[in-house]
Amino acid sequence: MTVRLHAGGVTLRPFVPEDFATVWAEETRDRGAFESPWALDDERARERVQVRIEQSGSWRQERVLDLAVEVDGALAGDVQARRDKDYAPPGIYDLGIGLFGDHRGHGIGTTALELITGFLFDEERAIRVQLSTDVDNHAMRRAAEKAGFTLEGVMRGFWHVPEQAARDYVLYARTRADHEAGIVATTP
Repeated sequence: MTVRLHAGGVTLRPFVPEDFATVWAEETRDRGAFESPWALDDERARERVQVRIEQSGSWRQERVLDLAVEVDGALAGDVQARRDKDYAPPGIYDLGIGLFGDHRGHGIGTTALELITGFLFDEERAIRVQLSTDVDNHAMRRAAEKAGFTLEGVMRGFWHVPEQAARDYVLYARTRADHEAGIVATTP
C-alpha cells in the first residue's frame, strides 16, 4: 500500500527520485535550530537520505513510514511515522517532522501532523500516537497542540548533544479515545 494524504494545500506523498537533490541540499544547509546540518561529505548521511527516498510511501522494514510534505506542488519537508515492535506494544507510533526553512511558520506542520495522525488511527488502527521535541522548540510544540496532541510531561536529559548537557524534551500524545471523541488538546 502506498500512502498519499491531502488537506488544505498540503500533500503527504512518497518521495520521487527527483526529490533527492532538494532534500540533500536542505539537510546540509539547515536542519532547524535544534539540529546541526549534515556535512556535504557525510556519505553515511547521504546514503540514509537516499534509502529514505527510495523506500518512502510504504512501511520500510515494517518500522518506518517516510513521506514527503508537499505544499502547492513544492517540496516542503518530510514526516515520519515510526513503530518499534521491540520497544513498544503494537499500536504505538512515534512521529517526526522536518520542514524546510521557507515553509516553517505557516501552519504546514500542523496540517501534516493532522494528516499522518488521522491515517495512523483510521488505517493502521493506532491506539496511541506520540511525538517529542526539544523543550525550547516552541514552534513544534504549538504545531503539536494545534494538531490535538496533549502535553504529557518533560523527559529530563533526553537528547544527547556533543560537548553540552543533554537536552530536556517534552512528550505529546493522542490516544484512540481522543481521536474518536475529537478531543482538543489540553495541557496538564
